[in-house]
Amino acid sequence: MPFLDTDCVRLYVQVVGERGLPIIFVNGWAATCQMWLPLVKRLSRSYRCVLYDPRGTGRSLATALGTTFEVEDAVADLHAVLRYVQGWDAHVVGQGTGAVVSLLAARERPQNFSSLTLIGTECLPPPTGRDREAETDLLWTQARVLLQEAATLPYVRQLLLWRYRRVPEPHRTQLYEDFAATDPRAAYGLAQSIRDVVIRLRFWEALRQVPLPILLVRGALDDVLSSTTHRDMFDCIQRGQTATVREAGHLPTLEYPDECAELLQNFFRTESLPAYRP
Repeated sequence: MPFLDTDCVRLYVQVVGERGLPIIFVNGWAATCQMWLPLVKRLSRSYRCVLYDPRGTGRSLATALGTTFEVEDAVADLHAVLRYVQGWDAHVVGQGTGAVVSLLAARERPQNFSSLTLIGTECLPPPTGRDREAETDLLWTQARVLLQEAATLPYVRQLLLWRYRRVPEPHRTQLYEDFAATDPRAAYGLAQSIRDVVIRLRFWEALRQVPLPILLVRGALDDVLSSTTHRDMFDCIQRGQTATVREAGHLPTLEYPDECAELLQNFFRTESLPAYRP
C-alpha cells in the first residue's frame, strides 16, 4: 500500500526499483516527492528508491487535530518511513530543509543508515548579536505569505519563480503547484522550526558527531546556501566529500540530473560503508 498511517498523519510512500540498497529521498520545503523523479529515473536501475510526501504536502495529510509540523515531527516521519519499507542500511539524500531532517535523523539512529547526502542545505549557523535582528530569510517570507494570504497569487508565483528560476520546465511549474497546495500550517510550522536557534545548534553539533560518510552538494549559483557556509559544513564532518555542481542553482538534481546521479553513485561506491551498528 502506498500510504503509511501514524497516530496523526497519513504519509504517501512510493518505492521505485527492486534491487540494491535503498535510497530514501527527503524533500525540500513545501515540495512533494515529484522533485526527485528525474534523479530516481537514473538511480532506480541499481537502487531501491524510496520517496514520500512530507506531512502536509502533496498526498500526505494530517489526520488528527493538533497535528504539529516541526523539524522533530519530520525526523520522526523519516524514521517511520524507513521502518515501513524495511529500508535498513539506507543511503539518505536530503535537499534544503530535508537535508536538516536527514542529518538529525542520522544523529539519533546512525545504525540505520549507510551514508548521508545533503544538497543545498537550508540551515544557517545560529545567529548572534545584531545578526539575529538583521537576518532576512526567503523561506520565512514565503511561509508567512502562504499562511497569512498577505499577497496576491502572482506575487507568490514571483517568489517561487525567483527561488527556482534555474529549474527547467515542467519541474518549475510542479514546484510552484506543490507550494500552492501545501497545508499552510505545514509550511509555516517547518519554516519557523528550521529557524529556531536550538535546531540550528543541533544541526551543527550533528555535523561533528554523526559517524557516517557525508556528501555535501551545492549548486555553484545557489542563492540560498552560500559557498562560505558550505565550506564551514565540510570542515565539521568526520568523513565525506564536498561537491559543487557548475552552473546549477538551488536544485541541481532537477537542473543537472545526469551529473547528480553520477555524483551520488560514485560517492556510494567509494565512501559509504555498511550501516554502523554498535
